[in-house]
Amino acid sequence: MFKAVDENRRYVIQGIIVRIMKVRKTLEGPALIQEVISQVSREFTPKIQDIRKAIETLIEREYIERVEGQRNTFKYLP
Repeated sequence: MFKAVDENRRYVIQGIIVRIMKVRKTLEGPALIQEVISQVSREFTPKIQDIRKAIETLIEREYIERVEGQRNTFKYLP
């Protein structure tokens, strides 16, 4: 049961990140994390570590990428 809840939360966090990045196009890591926390806190309190994992997953799946020369800035890939 808890595994299903954790998996669902992972997808919620990823979905929120993609929606934020679609609108903002480019965003620094701390601002992105803060935005995710503010949007998802209505449903649950996310761990920053889970948000960072979601960002890495979305980079691997090519939804977002790091801006070259700026390790902590991310860009949405259309």
